[in-house]
Amino acid sequence: MQTIYFRSIRQTTLERIEKAKRGAWLHVTAPSNHDLIRLDEEYGFDPDLLSDGVDLYESPRIEHEDGITYIFVRYCSVDNEETSTEPLLLVVTKEHLLTVARKSPRPVELLLETKADELITTQKIKLILQILAQVNSGYRIHLNKVTKQVFASRKKLQVTSVSNEEVLKFIDIEEDLNEFLAALQPYGIVLQALISGRYLAMHDEDEDLIEDLVLSTNELIELTKSRLKTIHNIREAYTTIAANNLNLIFKRLTSIAIFMSVPTIVGGIYGMNVALPFDGHPAAFWIVLGIIITTMSVFVWIFNRRKWL
Repeated sequence: MQTIYFRSIRQTTLERIEKAKRGAWLHVTAPSNHDLIRLDEEYGFDPDLLSDGVDLYESPRIEHEDGITYIFVRYCSVDNEETSTEPLLLVVTKEHLLTVARKSPRPVELLLETKADELITTQKIKLILQILAQVNSGYRIHLNKVTKQVFASRKKLQVTSVSNEEVLKFIDIEEDLNEFLAALQPYGIVLQALISGRYLAMHDEDEDLIEDLVLSTNELIELTKSRLKTIHNIREAYTTIAANNLNLIFKRLTSIAIFMSVPTIVGGIYGMNVALPFDGHPAAFWIVLGIIITTMSVFVWIFNRRKWL
């Protein structure tokens, strides 16, 4: 589906138009092969690069061909079944800005919902930076949620044990964070390339905005690494606690087995059909029982003294 937006500095609102003109923003979602070919025929875009823009596993990078700049990024989309990020392609020409996505991109949706009155399509560079700012915002919002979950689980670990469901949740979160890191690191390189000015001509105000984006991206990378380390530490702590609890259980079971072996041995000896001490004594049962209780008491005292229980 293709939607064309246009707004100049003189206009007060962002409007949809039927036919593209100079300064328009072309937004394409879920394009078919026919749509990509038509974009090539009408505007001269490279169909292969456009096809890469809707590849689910495409990494962030920047390309420049025939005076057209192709900026590949990935935005946060944790609701996906296959991946936790989605590709988004921004294409800049002298006359137009084109955005291509495999499905309706959340950063663009939010930008149109919350900041439509700030969007001026004729200012292509500023519009690109506004979209990229929404991309960063999506990562930050989800990382803040992850931070709350991780800290809540870490606090719970100090009081009670972590359930198996929470361990599985940690694994899912860790996979998401690893994918974020794989997307954010090359994305940071793309932003550094844009700062250089080799691909897009920028004003001083635009340079300030993109420098803020670079700082924000670096913060997101460090935050992701920090949360990954925290989750790793929690899982290691849980593994250590579980192993320690298991050792305590085996230690207690071993102690009980040793204690129970005393009456078993004594009972086995006195069950033999041979002459034995106290044989025929009227209090033989109570004497044997006393020996068993005394021996077990000695064992319990020794185990307690040496902290084997």
